Amino acid sequence: MSVPPHPAARRATSMPRSAIREIMTLAAGRPEVIHLEVGDPDLDTPTHVSAALGAAALSGATHYAPNAGLAGLRTAIAARVASRTGQPVAAERIVVTAGAVNALFASLLAVLDPGDEVLLPDPGWPNYESIAHLAGATCRHYPMPAARGFLPDVAEIRALVGPRTRALLLNTPGNPTGAVFPAPLMAAIAALAQETGLHLVSDEIYEDIVFEGTHASIGAYDVADRSFLISGFSKSYAMTGWRLGWVVCPPGLAPVVAGLLEPVISCAPTMVQMAGEAALAGPQESVAEMAALFRRRRDVVAEVLGQSPLLPVLPHGAFYAFLDIGGSGLGSLDFARAALAETAVAVVPGISFGPASDRFVRVALTVPEATLREGLARLKGMVERRAAG
Repeated sequence: MSVPPHPAARRATSMPRSAIREIMTLAAGRPEVIHLEVGDPDLDTPTHVSAALGAAALSGATHYAPNAGLAGLRTAIAARVASRTGQPVAAERIVVTAGAVNALFASLLAVLDPGDEVLLPDPGWPNYESIAHLAGATCRHYPMPAARGFLPDVAEIRALVGPRTRALLLNTPGNPTGAVFPAPLMAAIAALAQETGLHLVSDEIYEDIVFEGTHASIGAYDVADRSFLISGFSKSYAMTGWRLGWVVCPPGLAPVVAGLLEPVISCAPTMVQMAGEAALAGPQESVAEMAALFRRRRDVVAEVLGQSPLLPVLPHGAFYAFLDIGGSGLGSLDFARAALAETAVAVVPGISFGPASDRFVRVALTVPEATLREGLARLKGMVERRAAG
């Protein structure tokens, strides 16, 4: 008689999973559903970028690239970051990755040992916690309540720092809230890192989608020795499926991060990297046009929900709104299930984004304006009916 196989690894099976996938599965195959759950721009990649990919493939760029990425792309990224932050950036600090999530994974693994602590935002993208779990780290959440515009308080973060705290993760503009951290807040966070020795892992993938104010990058502050600045092509150039991102590492840690790519992806695809270089070097009008499109859709959210409790904070960036559904009397997962069943609108439960976010749901502004308006009106009607009943 054969011996049964051992069960799957506990670290894999106990990894926190997002409820986003449950809602996507429930909504799949239903043509009548309005999909406000998917954070994927409904735009095509600029044609000159796609053309560059084809040309690269035909030219023979079908072999491995260095782990850290092609020299030309790393140089182009360094120049872009330096121009935006006002600080010099050496190409040797750049590691090209298979999307920003790959950059987050490698950056956190570079500084976290099992048993270390990492400070994560609540609300915050659920993959942050999944990555920390796979690193064997303990997650502690710092609050970003609606009453503060979904912004953190530096004193509250400082109070969470203990002897095993190694890293603080930031996200601006924010997913799921659309909050944009102002420059004085980023300066205070940089000062906290210098005071405590924390590494800063700054997810800035939505940096080009800002409606009010300006994007303040962690790269503009004197913390290069302890900060990982992460961004990529997915949002700015509508290249989510291309899987191309980057991280600006602290000096000396880029080889560590690049080494962590070797057993996972080896390298980002060579021809995709060459297309990324074309995206940075080519026309940038599409980036501004996309930001303007999402601003118009953000304004639709304000028109439909601005006079109701559902919109406690107007998003200042990214392409999401975090809606307060507390008036419905339902937790966020039950609300998302009911919204799909009763209104044929798919949203993401707030509990996916942190333990303090269960009275919210996220909607993505990645559908045409008329569709967005209809979906929001249905959600508003559902909350109002339940509040009245």
